[in-house]
Amino acid sequence: MIDEAAALFDGFGRSPRVSIRRAVFAEAVAGVAMVDMGDSRFACDFGSGYVPRPGETVQILTVDDRHLLFPAKPLPGTGIVFTSGSGLVTVDTIAGRVQMPYIGTAPTSGDLVGISWSELPYCIGKLSVQPKAPDPIPDPGAGTVRSATFQAIDTGSTDRGAARWWQDQPWASNTTFGAWFYGTQIRDTIPASAAFVSLEFFVSWQQRQGDAPRFALHDQAVKGALPTFGGFAAWAPDNGWQIPSNAAGWFAALKAGGPSLGVGLNQGGFNKFSSRAQNAMTGALRISWRS
Repeated sequence: MIDEAAALFDGFGRSPRVSIRRAVFAEAVAGVAMVDMGDSRFACDFGSGYVPRPGETVQILTVDDRHLLFPAKPLPGTGIVFTSGSGLVTVDTIAGRVQMPYIGTAPTSGDLVGISWSELPYCIGKLSVQPKAPDPIPDPGAGTVRSATFQAIDTGSTDRGAARWWQDQPWASNTTFGAWFYGTQIRDTIPASAAFVSLEFFVSWQQRQGDAPRFALHDQAVKGALPTFGGFAAWAPDNGWQIPSNAAGWFAALKAGGPSLGVGLNQGGFNKFSSRAQNAMTGALRISWRS
């Protein structure tokens, strides 16, 4: 068998010698990458448009006597903004959370942005196409897991004693009710027989002050009448996608509709959240269910 294999390779020409190793990028000289591996420094061709920073670990693909430099880890071209401020954005990618500067107008939490990794990672800017719900994941023997993101269609704050929607930001304070409105899209999308898998709420703060906001579900599909709340729970989440303490309860109530059509703030401290004009993702609900 060995003789037969040798004869086969001889017929097609010998197979190339291939290896993959880690090295440390030192510098670029006349378009050639110089890398250190142990006590040796040698030249490599750039295998792609990626140019690392000096001292960065890279991956070297060697084919016979030719060396090609590639990134040592995945470098996603897009990500979702987690937070933004002080000239930097924190972006969630499939390879982890990264902080970087941005070009132009600062993107906001929830924006899908482009990322350039060459030499110095930076945020290119908000993309024209924003995230969509992932495709359903087959789950043999237990139905299909489906996911959808429900964005608020309106936001605002009203006096506690009468419907006067004077403020587009949802506020939690001693004198106001705040609310995110979704129409009937959640009830109309999720079957009554669906089983809970997960629920996340997108948080976009404008001001934190005093006691924790008191979150509750309310009975209004659109902004108009004074909302009625079904109890409340004090909760002071971070920015971005967060899991409410009673996520399964929210899921059961929202899929049924009726007295639970939206998310609201039944007083609590003096806390302010973004309006839709300030962040289109404010109050979005990312829900997965099995049916």
